[in-house]
Amino acid sequence: MRRKLRFENSYPVSADRLFALVTDLDTLEAVSKPWVQLHHLPSGQVRAGQTIDVAMSLFGLFPGRPYRMSVILCDPVTRLMRSEERGMGVQRLTHDLSVRSDGNGAVLVDQIEIEAGWRTPFIVVCAWFAYRWRHHVRLRLLKTA
Repeated sequence: MRRKLRFENSYPVSADRLFALVTDLDTLEAVSKPWVQLHHLPSGQVRAGQTIDVAMSLFGLFPGRPYRMSVILCDPVTRLMRSEERGMGVQRLTHDLSVRSDGNGAVLVDQIEIEAGWRTPFIVVCAWFAYRWRHHVRLRLLKTA
């Protein structure tokens, strides 16, 4: 069973600044907590061709389990990123991210396709909460930066 999610959020900053923020691995760690904890996450900007192996724990209550993120595309000129991910019961998660200017700032579009067999509905619910949470944390991070 495959499910798709789409999130579109506006931010009061330039599209280039927003893309730099959302493709920074240190920011990924900050926006993922408390729902997801990522252990062994490297620092710095994401780059095309990068494979990121982490241990992921839901809510920090469960032991970290292997999770792999493969960055297929990361282009700061077009402000597009695509990753393919798997682990923690997820057979395949594809994340397409794009940032565009909108006159008042920038718009971030996250499109996620999840395939996790019988776990798909649970993973979709977790992803829905986690991605909505990320928006609020990013707004706070942008105000303090």
